[in-house]
Amino acid sequence: MPTRIIGINLSHDSSVCLVEDGRVVSALALERTTRVKRGTVPLSSYAPAMADLTGELVAAAGLAPHDVDYWIATSTESRDEEDERRLASVLGLLVPAERQLALPHPGHHLAHAAAAFHSSGFDEAVAVVVDAYGSLMRPGRERESVFAFGAGEPPRTVLRHVRDLDRIAGHRKNGRIWIPEPLSGIGELYRVVTLALGFNESGTTYDDAGKTMGLSSYGRRLSEEDLFIRTGPDGISFDGAVDSLVELGLAARREDGLRLIPRAPDAPLQDFHKNLAAQIQSEFEEACLYLTRQSMDLAGTRSLVLSGGCFLNSLLNTRIARETEVERLFVYPAATDDGNAVGAALYAYHYLIPASARTSQRPGPPLRDVFLGPPRLTGPGNTPDRIPRLAENWRHPVHRHDDLSAAARAAAEAIARGEIVGWFQDRAEFGPRALGARSILCHPGIAGMKDRLNARVKFRESFRPFAASALAEHAHKWFDMPAPDAPFMLTVCPVLPAQCATISEVVHVDGTCRIQTVDADLPGGLRELIEHFEDATGLPLVLNTSFNLRGMPLVERPEEALDCLFGSRLDRLFVGAYEFAAPDFTALRPVRERGEMRLSIDLAASGSLLADEAFLTSEATHSGRVPRRISVMELRLLDYADGATSLGEIADRCGLDRDVATDMVLELRRHGLLRWSGLPGPSLPAFPVQQYVPTTSDR
Repeated sequence: MPTRIIGINLSHDSSVCLVEDGRVVSALALERTTRVKRGTVPLSSYAPAMADLTGELVAAAGLAPHDVDYWIATSTESRDEEDERRLASVLGLLVPAERQLALPHPGHHLAHAAAAFHSSGFDEAVAVVVDAYGSLMRPGRERESVFAFGAGEPPRTVLRHVRDLDRIAGHRKNGRIWIPEPLSGIGELYRVVTLALGFNESGTTYDDAGKTMGLSSYGRRLSEEDLFIRTGPDGISFDGAVDSLVELGLAARREDGLRLIPRAPDAPLQDFHKNLAAQIQSEFEEACLYLTRQSMDLAGTRSLVLSGGCFLNSLLNTRIARETEVERLFVYPAATDDGNAVGAALYAYHYLIPASARTSQRPGPPLRDVFLGPPRLTGPGNTPDRIPRLAENWRHPVHRHDDLSAAARAAAEAIARGEIVGWFQDRAEFGPRALGARSILCHPGIAGMKDRLNARVKFRESFRPFAASALAEHAHKWFDMPAPDAPFMLTVCPVLPAQCATISEVVHVDGTCRIQTVDADLPGGLRELIEHFEDATGLPLVLNTSFNLRGMPLVERPEEALDCLFGSRLDRLFVGAYEFAAPDFTALRPVRERGEMRLSIDLAASGSLLADEAFLTSEATHSGRVPRRISVMELRLLDYADGATSLGEIADRCGLDRDVATDMVLELRRHGLLRWSGLPGPSLPAFPVQQYVPTTSDR
């Protein structure tokens, strides 16, 4: 009988995985099932949400809880060995003592490292972990950690940096964001500057570091001197970081602490912000380069594995591949905390269970793909008529192709025509990157496609770049690759100058592109789609971005994919072998979402009721939406949205171009202020325990 282990991560980006004989069978982050970014559901709903997720993965494997041999959990908030042993009970799991395992404390960075090493296929390596914060350490927290791994031996701690304070930088009080003094840690400083730039998840203090990385290419360092992270012959220092924040007007010392002064989310980005992003990105890269070189020297190896959220920074990963003496490099694709469910379970398999329960003492094969979510189109509970019934529920026609290959051909032809396509396949990717199962795809060479995609489908900032998915054997003809392959979209490389104009929509302002190489054995149809696209256009690559709208997790179920089709300017949606065309929005009937919505006019901001802008506050909103400014014309659209009048008629009454009116209504729908009458609404979490809804003062 195989040995089965459930791994659970209980920090932000909570997740669950199932490991069988040292192989990851399935894994999924909590945000995918709750539809709340980072899995930050109210505390009263957390245990049932995690129980639902665990049950779903177990059932999808055709198992029952009693079929699981061992359970192990990890968290940033465990303080000692006893806390590590009690983690599973936090969820109310009644696990027999002999089946409950525990990481040695501190376990957070150890789980990161184990996930990376035991997915690399290497026989030995040094694992470097850098993130914003790790386990509590009495006192303090993990900052950066380094472990040496060898086959058949427990990992050895090579280096561990611990910050003096255990408090996490960036907590809300009285509507403000506060940070501790002093600051320390490579990840903490990148996080604080990201928050100062105004890049945080809506209504939370979770930083959106990918925006800082994208913006950095538009700027130049503010100073030749390091301001936040100083790297020199003697190592890495954070002395003066707080003084720099204060001098730049990004923080202020108050009697009750150090208050961050972030850019308002709706304020324009100035040259200062671009240069600030360039400054922290440069200092961050230099510090991590120093640490990885030091780690390889201390461990005596040139095999390097990386994990922790900082290694989702693809600019950094590329520099490590090019500028260090590394011979073998592996970056774990779920490098943020969701990957720690896998790390805990793999650590348990290789080091905690009896040797007799392991089929092999050798490291497993390298990770080939991360399509690890539970089946959404096949398997238990997915009947053959599921998608036709879903189409009927949305009152929308659907076409079924003969097979996935035919669907891939149709999608490629649509992309070649200039359409933006949603591509949804059975098992979702584990981690933040869309790699061909939950992707939005379009033409990489049609001028204006990037701006159209940002503004009308993703609803995100115009400065953010897009990635390319390329046939592996042709990637080197288009990109200056730092390594032969890049299957997990974790490196950035220059586009060859002769090719830039041909694939302009995936070329960032600095001439680079984040790249996914697509091998012949990749499941899910993306390979065939790109091959058909190459036949039609001569281009062996497509633009690939995550299948979600701004502020929301990637879609997980077909229902959420349909909701995106009816909530954005996607031209076409493919769900397995099924194809949906975009709806005729002008024929749909918008209706106001009433509930507890409160509409107020901020006269200080608008001057009068006839001014160009008003201020809207929505109280009963999902996933922490915050107040936003809306135009008087949008107020008129809201007034006409009675559920009986079509969008086309409303546009005519308002004297608006129907295309413009559609964009405005979709934006209002995205903010939870409108829905389509008679059609399903967004998929929201529902739990048997009453949820606490935060008030404005708590945000």
